[in-house]
Amino acid sequence: MFNYAGERNHYMSYLLKFFFVSLFILFLVASEDNYAQIYKKTYDNTRDTTSILPQTYQIDSVKITAPKESRNLLREPYTEPFSLLPAISTINLIQIQKQGSISVIDAMSYVTGGLTETRGRQVKQFFSVRGQKYPYPDYALNGIWQQEFEELPYFISASDIGKIEIVRSSAALLTGLSGIEGLINISTREYTKPEMAVELEYGSFGSLHTHLSGGTKIGRFSYAGGAGFDKTDGPGGKHSKEAMGTIYSRFNWQFSDKLTLLGDLYFLDGKRELTIAEPPADQRYINMIQNFDPYWSVLSNVKMIYRPYKFASTELQLFYSYRNPTFNDEVTSVSTNEKDIEWGLNFMQSVSIHRSNTLRAGGLYNHWLAPNGKRFYTGKECNTETFSFVFVDEQRLGPVTLDAGFRWTRTYLIDYAAFNIQGEGGPFRNVTPIHDVWESPTIQASFGASFHTSGSLSVNFNSAVGQIKPREGTLDVNLEVPENETRLKLDLGTVKQIGSSGKVSVAGFAVFQKNANALSGTIYTDTAAGVIRELYVNRDQNQIGAELEFVSPRLFNLFEPFFNISVMKSEIVSDGASKPNKENPVVIASGGILLEKKRIDFNIFCKYVSPYESARFAPKTAGPQPLGDFFAVDCNGGYTFNGKIPLRVYFRIRYMTDAKYSTVVGYPDFGRMLYIGLKLSFFQASR
Repeated sequence: MFNYAGERNHYMSYLLKFFFVSLFILFLVASEDNYAQIYKKTYDNTRDTTSILPQTYQIDSVKITAPKESRNLLREPYTEPFSLLPAISTINLIQIQKQGSISVIDAMSYVTGGLTETRGRQVKQFFSVRGQKYPYPDYALNGIWQQEFEELPYFISASDIGKIEIVRSSAALLTGLSGIEGLINISTREYTKPEMAVELEYGSFGSLHTHLSGGTKIGRFSYAGGAGFDKTDGPGGKHSKEAMGTIYSRFNWQFSDKLTLLGDLYFLDGKRELTIAEPPADQRYINMIQNFDPYWSVLSNVKMIYRPYKFASTELQLFYSYRNPTFNDEVTSVSTNEKDIEWGLNFMQSVSIHRSNTLRAGGLYNHWLAPNGKRFYTGKECNTETFSFVFVDEQRLGPVTLDAGFRWTRTYLIDYAAFNIQGEGGPFRNVTPIHDVWESPTIQASFGASFHTSGSLSVNFNSAVGQIKPREGTLDVNLEVPENETRLKLDLGTVKQIGSSGKVSVAGFAVFQKNANALSGTIYTDTAAGVIRELYVNRDQNQIGAELEFVSPRLFNLFEPFFNISVMKSEIVSDGASKPNKENPVVIASGGILLEKKRIDFNIFCKYVSPYESARFAPKTAGPQPLGDFFAVDCNGGYTFNGKIPLRVYFRIRYMTDAKYSTVVGYPDFGRMLYIGLKLSFFQASR
């Protein structure tokens, strides 16, 4: 029998692909031919004239030395609007090193309002800001959105990272599809001159960290590479052994003043035991003995940047990711493969329509395939295509900058698995899979305004509204896909530069969530996959809060203190009545002192998280359990022996207070940990 609906949907999918490619080609042709005739005589230099801050500035305790020039939206078309400045945290290479970070998650420890939840499940660590959970903030690698990435940040070595940019606000339209829930963009390292380093570290629980990295720039071509191996035995009796090897490479080839080609390849391979839970976790989690072996992934991308004229630029990104974790239940001897593959392209066309206006228009195509399903759909194929288009315009009117943006996204379900559920959800395991169906489109929009003085003060307002899809494989208590969330976000903040390297920033925010996805507290055992599944619920909830950040300039040419605090009030709205949402902490604060004198360096960091609670992993009869309410102190220091090959010998102490606390029910922190290490730098480091 002829399936008219299926054929029509296939036709629409191919038509969208054709339109997508045709639009990109049209942009290329227009950049080369049409724009030249219209604008060449009018624009000699259409660089965005909105100055960010004077030469050196800091965001979230991070010193960034910028060239003496303005924001250039043509050269960096994925730059978020200026109105988001108070809500963007940037962690650069120097800060990553001073923190003694080993992984991407480590590097984000002291971001304003940041909370890391550590547990012994498939995703070991979740990172959130401003209470944005379920889904958590999205990840992008070198500006390329990753659909399935939450399992990987813990494993990616910080030694291969050049910068991490965190959009704390729910308004990141340009990078990825779900910026309405926040975004973490990881940029890998690049080198401008010869550099090579060897790292070796050993510490508590038999932990070993090794890493070799290097790169250089030769004429118009630069490259970077790194390889590392990390392992730990974990505390005795906790089933927490881990071992992971990584290989990273990157190139940047500027063919001409108009054309640049960049590429990245990241490979990781290893295994990980899932930490055994302890009371007050549900007994089912305590009895679990599970691991991922092997656990490996390949992440790759190629980027082309084409700038035919000063008033126009085109950026094309091609990406391919392959993740292949195998889950093993050591009690039942059940193994489940959750391999998934995604590939696609992004493009962005930037045009300076007028000296005071820059328009950016782009699109994204993402094809995601999980041959054996993921999470609830393990055992059933998932195959989807996602199409998205975005438009952002910035208009400058003297000291005022206005920006507005719009993103449209729609997903085509080629095969979307029916539930493969046995056990408590057994009656649903034979539901017919979904084939050739278009999901309803999701829409996001934003508007912002900024006022900047001729000095170093800016006042910024940003608003955004949009829809958020539940994470793939999420089900509610009725074993149905939850509804899309609608979110409204408002940001208002000011940033003031202090001297050459300090700053003070004050910001307020409000988030209103309709049909937000939240954990229901209900679980069931999926005997087919050998795991326990968590169910979700739609509910209305709101967050309002304020953030303060102070970064002192370098004092007495010796030390740099910093401090930030986030205060947030969270509410759940039901039947018109509000009650406190105790799942989010009210206060998150961080601070520290970075000290360096001649060959000696010493850095101390502290973090406070107020009490909150959660029923996740707790027995249903026990109700929510207390979490947070801790004050953690970390420090590291070292001495550098100068010579032909500089050698830094150092120590790190994590959780000096050794106070027992948990961020997730049943998975307390491992306590104080001590590490010693050395780093050899074969060339003068580029800072």
